[in-house]
Amino acid sequence: MADDSRPLETEAQRVREPDRRRHSRFRVEGQAEVFLPEGGLLLSGKILNLSRTGCYIETSLPGLKIGTYVEVFFVVNRFPLRVPATIAANRRLGAGIAFCNVNARQQERIVELIKELTGRQRAAGMPGA
Repeated sequence: MADDSRPLETEAQRVREPDRRRHSRFRVEGQAEVFLPEGGLLLSGKILNLSRTGCYIETSLPGLKIGTYVEVFFVVNRFPLRVPATIAANRRLGAGIAFCNVNARQQERIVELIKELTGRQRAAGMPGA
C-alpha cells in the first residue's frame, strides 16, 4: 500500500550514497509494466537500464515503500520477459527494481539478453563492454 510519509530522495542524497549494484547495467529502451498484486494496480512505463539482478523503470510509482513486491514485464530488443521483483529505490520519475525469486528459466533469459546487450556494446565500441 502507498505510504506518502516517506519523502523521496534528493539528488544530493543519491550522489553521496555508494553504488550497491553487483552487476553491470546496460542502457536499454523498451516498454515496461509494473503490476502490484496486492492492490491490483498496473503501471506502464519505459525500461531504461537492465542488469542481471534488476532494472530501472521510468514510471510514476508514488509513495511505494522500498521492498514492496511487484511483478514486472518488459520487452527489450524484441525480448519479452516477466519477473517477480521488489521496489529497491523510489525516485520521482521512476523506480529501481530488484528481481527476486527468479526461476531458472527466467534467469537464463536474463543472461541471454545481457549477452546480447554486451555483444552490441562491443560491436559499437562502447566502454564497459
